Amino acid sequence: MEADHVDHTSFFRALGQAARGEVEAARSLVVDLARVDAWLARWRALGPDAAAMDRVNPVRIPRNHLVEEALDAATAGDLAPVERLLEAVTSPYDERAGLERYAEPAPDQFGPYVTFCGT
Repeated sequence: MEADHVDHTSFFRALGQAARGEVEAARSLVVDLARVDAWLARWRALGPDAAAMDRVNPVRIPRNHLVEEALDAATAGDLAPVERLLEAVTSPYDERAGLERYAEPAPDQFGPYVTFCGT
């Protein structure tokens, strides 16, 4: 995961699908397919509980680029992005149509992000 810069939230959520035998979501997140295929085969042989994976790995989290976008809009007087973000991260374990944007990692142009304790 580190070598391929895999988004942890997306990958761990995809493991629920992989536990059901649907490995493409997890495979699509990595570059080294042979390595992930071997790992997935070993992991699936352990009999992971797909429902348990889904209960503890959210679909959506408040991602930094979306929080910044919402804060910028709110500072300019537009609270709609804050409201949409709050809607998206409410019930984060439930798949809900129309909220796909809130499950995606930051685009490359967002660049590195530094946060500090208490922010």
